[in-house]
Amino acid sequence: MVCCVRVRDAAFTNAFRVVSSLALTLTMGGVQQALAQTKLPDVTVDAPKPKARQTTLRPQANSTRTAQQRRVAPRALPPAAPVAYVTPSTGTVGAPPSPYAGGQVASGGGLGLLGNRGVMNTPVNQTSFTSKTIQDQQARTIRDVLINDPSVRTIQAAGGGADSLFIRGFYYDSGDYALNGLAGIAPYYSTGANFIERVELLKGPAALLNGMTVGGTGASSGGAVGGSVNLVTKHALDTDITQLTATYASKTQFGEQVDVSRRYGEHKEWGVRLNSKYSNGDTPWNRQTDEFGNAHLAVDYHGDRVRIDADIGYQADNLNPPLRFFGVGPAVTGIPTPPASGANFQVPWAYYAPTDFFSTVKGEVDLSDRITAYAGFGYHDSNINYRYPSPVLSSNAGILTSTPGTGSETYKTYAGEAGLRLTADTGPINHAVNVGYSITDRTYTQKVVAGLMPNWSLYREPTDIALPSFPTVQSNQIVGADLWSVGVSDTMSILDKRIQLTVGVRRQTAGTEITNYLPNGVSRPFQDTSVWTPAYALVVKPVEQVALYANYIEGLQTPAVVTSNTYNNVGTVFPPGQTKQIETGIKVDFGRITTTLSAFDISKPSIISVTTAGVAKPDQVLNGLQRNTGAEFNVFGEITPAFRLLGGVAYTHGVQEKTQGGSTDGKRAVGVPELTANLGAEWDTPFVRGFTVTGRVVYTSVQYVDIKNTLSLPDWTRVDLGARYTFTSPWNGKPIVLRASVENVFDEAYWASAYSGVITLGAPRTYLVSTTFNF
Repeated sequence: MVCCVRVRDAAFTNAFRVVSSLALTLTMGGVQQALAQTKLPDVTVDAPKPKARQTTLRPQANSTRTAQQRRVAPRALPPAAPVAYVTPSTGTVGAPPSPYAGGQVASGGGLGLLGNRGVMNTPVNQTSFTSKTIQDQQARTIRDVLINDPSVRTIQAAGGGADSLFIRGFYYDSGDYALNGLAGIAPYYSTGANFIERVELLKGPAALLNGMTVGGTGASSGGAVGGSVNLVTKHALDTDITQLTATYASKTQFGEQVDVSRRYGEHKEWGVRLNSKYSNGDTPWNRQTDEFGNAHLAVDYHGDRVRIDADIGYQADNLNPPLRFFGVGPAVTGIPTPPASGANFQVPWAYYAPTDFFSTVKGEVDLSDRITAYAGFGYHDSNINYRYPSPVLSSNAGILTSTPGTGSETYKTYAGEAGLRLTADTGPINHAVNVGYSITDRTYTQKVVAGLMPNWSLYREPTDIALPSFPTVQSNQIVGADLWSVGVSDTMSILDKRIQLTVGVRRQTAGTEITNYLPNGVSRPFQDTSVWTPAYALVVKPVEQVALYANYIEGLQTPAVVTSNTYNNVGTVFPPGQTKQIETGIKVDFGRITTTLSAFDISKPSIISVTTAGVAKPDQVLNGLQRNTGAEFNVFGEITPAFRLLGGVAYTHGVQEKTQGGSTDGKRAVGVPELTANLGAEWDTPFVRGFTVTGRVVYTSVQYVDIKNTLSLPDWTRVDLGARYTFTSPWNGKPIVLRASVENVFDEAYWASAYSGVITLGAPRTYLVSTTFNF
């Protein structure tokens, strides 16, 4: 490990001090005010129960005086329940939007700089999946939740332990997930879903709303061009929770989840919630075991004018062996047939072991009834040790080659924010003004050594390939990324918010550096670039149940650095890429079901992997623009109280433009299927009370693997079925929930996705069973 102090760190250190000082000021102010307002109860948790009234039999013939005494006798009333403080419209902490009809999706979500907004007042396409959906669908990680949206497709290998995505056909790195609004603070490769209250999916560039994303290695970022994901952690509810869930997943994955929540204080100001998960055993893939665990503690204070949320968590995964994506060699002229469902092409000595420590603190102070100051800080320390080959398809017959690697990587990420939200009236116009500052710093350290191993076949499990030696240092580097921005916006509304115009701009600065310790390694001193990224959005509601919206948003990608020695041009630095989106749509709230129809046009500079015949390694090169245009239809809610829908259809036409020499102009973008559809339904059966059947169909059309469109993956369809039964416990009168589901019911073997010269396999048939007990 190399420790050094960099001159360029001074400015960012000072900036972090400002954010941290404000966060600490809010925290200390909140504690002082909390002590002034109330104190934690000494011993008693629940309010004492009133004594039962004493009644006696009386003679029928009684005096009038006795009857009068009976009428005026005082009545023993139960004590009034504590009333929680109300969060104002300018606040967000402790005030997540309520669930919509059916409970699968929230009625709104967080929009970063703009605060919380309801669906019908949001000038973008956003869906916020609730913890009820997570639990009912037995989601293990966040990728299991996002499969409900037609504009999202996972592009990391199933069984590989990572959750990178395509959103509207653009890459979204697993290192970009935000936690409680702070980008890059969620567990790096994959996040367990058990401690997440909301999964907020925002589609389209969100530079104005959330600032830039730091990207995977810190040296390059997808820029969250097609969308972004914010994970909201679970905090204590007004109702106490003591819950234990036993889980099973095929083949022999047994586990448990614990959820305990309490609130204390005269107004339930203080909250504590603990979530934990542990599972271990054989997965649906042959010869693969997975041991996964996490623990998350949330503590909060929600007072009259001060609100503070604090979270701390730890997660670890031990996957043996991890399944990987496949590179596609230059000799391949047709993608081979996928191996049998559940077959494991990975060598037996491969392993993958990431650990994540993460924490956030967010605070708000209501300076007046119309002004709220806020600040937040997050820290994330991710470490991964691994040893595996990433196989390359070298022939149409499925022959695999690889240079295996073993090593370690660390990601240390700091993120902060501070700002003001206020509302004001100027005549008939209401203003919701937001001013915010955000900063993210990530340091990525990597050391990898490479070995040699023989070729093997995609269709034969390589159990006889021995562990090779690893004599060659392949990578030894430290990469840094510093991002900071200042944004301001004003949402002007008239006619009781029937017309809302949002105008905003963010000044963004992105800087990167790389220190390469290889003998012939290419280093690069710290350099940064600043740009203005404006945004405009309009919402018009001709009637309360219908919202027409349009937006124009620009974004920014960090300057990309080729960091891997697997490329010929390692060390190459590409300039920051500016992205643009135009979107328009209509939302209709029918009361218990909401639909959204939108059309979009998004473009970004394209960096691709190019393989040259006779050259062992590919190059990463700039190749014009990728432009995705399309339309999507989303639906969520209840058709009837017993029948719920969740899903939609998306059409995305991704093409290459302004490519080198125009050689691939008009060709389809790699890995972007034109048609994707997701439709899930739940039905509460009338013939058995508490019994619900569920189903979901996921469809993905043809995808191209290479920029010349000579290789493609066929379309695929996945069918999931399930059921759950809720009944009252005979021991304590509280509900017990039994759940069972089957993913990929027909056990289809298929190529699931393509991205930048690699392809991945879909998951085999998977059985899921769980039982939740409430105490």
